[in-house]
Amino acid sequence: MMKKPVMNKILFFFIALVLISTDLWAQLQAVSLEQRVENSSLVFEGKVLRKSSFWDADHRHIYTSNLVSVYKVFKGELSNSIVEVITIGGMVGNQMEKVSYGLDLQEGALGIFTCIPNNTKLSSTSKNLRLRPYAEIQGFISYDLASGTARDVFKVYKNISGEIYPVLQKLTHSNYKVMNKADFKIK
Repeated sequence: MMKKPVMNKILFFFIALVLISTDLWAQLQAVSLEQRVENSSLVFEGKVLRKSSFWDADHRHIYTSNLVSVYKVFKGELSNSIVEVITIGGMVGNQMEKVSYGLDLQEGALGIFTCIPNNTKLSSTSKNLRLRPYAEIQGFISYDLASGTARDVFKVYKNISGEIYPVLQKLTHSNYKVMNKADFKIK
């Protein structure tokens, strides 16, 4: 029979091993909307028109180009109403890269983007302004037009026009600029 101190050491070692081997240390930390807006160079409302994935220039990671039609700009300046939001992850041929903290947009996704310039070395070329979401998966607030609500990773907004628009205008100290007439109605 094992002595109690030996059993305690074995138990301690086992618990430490389990904790070290889990993703406990890599949990997603909430970034407030205030911080996302403050640290973004562009904050806009838009809709994903099309997406396509490709390898980076070094052929190490897959990225996805999300072509976005911009409706309203809350922060920053745009000369064109179409931008590319580059997200990490995607599928090229039969190879896929999925990143747990990466933003995975779908065609038709509509909402608020908080973005910064994209500085990743990419293999594809584009004439569109290339951005990346600030705080990755937290860089998009998705609209649900049927209910008039929106959500990001950590928060549900019960009223898009009453809860999101005024907050963004307050945080940016300005009214939004309309780039495209919306092809949708908010409840």
